[in-house]
Amino acid sequence: MDDLLKLRQLLLQKVTVVAVPKTRGDLYQFLGSTREEQADNLIKRIQGENVSESRKKIFQYIIDFWERSTIEVPYKAPGFKGVNLAKRPFITPTGNNNGEGFAFGEQYRWDTFFQNRGLILAGGTELAFGQLLNLTDVFSEFKRIPNALVSPFLSRPQPPFEMAMIMDLLGAGLPHNDAVTSAVKVIEEELVTEWLDYKSGKQNHRQSQEMVEKYGMLTRYEPHSNPFMVGCEDGKDHNWITATYNYKFLPVQLNAILYGTFTSLQQYYSSPTWGNNTEKATLYDSLRKQMLTDFQKTFWCVTGKWTGFRDYSLLKGKEGHILYGDLSAEIFPLFFKLATPEQAEKTKNNLETYYKDDVGLSSTSLELRSGGSIPQEPVGPWKFQWEYPNCWPPLMMIAVEGLKNYGFVKEAKEYEQSWATYVEKEFKNMGGFAEKYPFSTQTKVEPGYYGNMKGFGWTIATYLSFMEDLTRA
Repeated sequence: MDDLLKLRQLLLQKVTVVAVPKTRGDLYQFLGSTREEQADNLIKRIQGENVSESRKKIFQYIIDFWERSTIEVPYKAPGFKGVNLAKRPFITPTGNNNGEGFAFGEQYRWDTFFQNRGLILAGGTELAFGQLLNLTDVFSEFKRIPNALVSPFLSRPQPPFEMAMIMDLLGAGLPHNDAVTSAVKVIEEELVTEWLDYKSGKQNHRQSQEMVEKYGMLTRYEPHSNPFMVGCEDGKDHNWITATYNYKFLPVQLNAILYGTFTSLQQYYSSPTWGNNTEKATLYDSLRKQMLTDFQKTFWCVTGKWTGFRDYSLLKGKEGHILYGDLSAEIFPLFFKLATPEQAEKTKNNLETYYKDDVGLSSTSLELRSGGSIPQEPVGPWKFQWEYPNCWPPLMMIAVEGLKNYGFVKEAKEYEQSWATYVEKEFKNMGGFAEKYPFSTQTKVEPGYYGNMKGFGWTIATYLSFMEDLTRA
């Protein structure tokens, strides 16, 4: 090994070949000049003046985590997993790492949506906007917003929440300026070249002629030979549906997000203060309505206990609804307001009947797996972590807001309370937040491919969101 080190030194004039990230805790000065002051101001923003000592420790941890996990790496410098593609500081999901063990030390695409919601609650709109611009800048150069902003991940994207982020930021008071306008234009280009690529000239089509004629505007994940790549595209890597169907299905989650993008673009261009473009507003409204029709026609399933929104198989001879209990398929239509009131009522009942326990909602339903389209565990080289019995914080946030969109405030707050209570209890045991939890105190987390990581960016954002809402009760 000494000879190898000598060779590396001879060739590169150094042994260590990665750039050491610079922590940027200074970016939280908007909350105060000391950690104690920052924690106190965060508490005031979320909960008011008085909290217990145990809860105060949680808020102090959040400040500490944000400060040590917000890093800056020189653009295109070699990092722990490849060349860094983020031009500005960003939050890492697990915090900075020294490269000696597995960690999420990069900016991840759909994590950023949830992290930004926590930052906005804290008043950190400038940092949140910088994270968004990191994503749009990468597309401007590489024509793809990847899974994470590091070079090996350019082979696949993650769910396109960028326009939702824009609307969150504008709603929180971010000034509309040229940087916002430029970011929106990038989002529009990515929409029609990456996700809606009919007649784009691409060889591997998300939308083929046959698909468009049969299903309208709906799209799928990009054709990959490896189902793991498909799973990364919807953010829920390692799940049974992508392991079984690969890219040969129409996903509810992705199409709901794209519908939300059309809706946000219509609202943005309808505003005289923001986009102020009647022609574009009219076009996006037309596309939104067309997609709503196609979505309802394809995804609403009326089949026994599987009645609800279900993914749709494109496998030859097996076309039709995938009879499986996937929480994402249930809740994303509510989050983006695609469901009718009757469908929302049915979905609320599905959550209570098939997914709910004393902690929260399971990623998939064990009961809806039985007798359905995937009755047996698929064979594969990894374990399946976006599955029963795991309860994922970002899905809890989506579910709670989706329920509130249809007036189910009581049920939403009950989910918030049970989940937050459990997370606070576990905080005492582990001294931090976890990436995922079990949905029941009677079960344990399925660790999945890489275990249960401690940190954690989107868990903090979900906790802050729930605590702020429960305080307003």
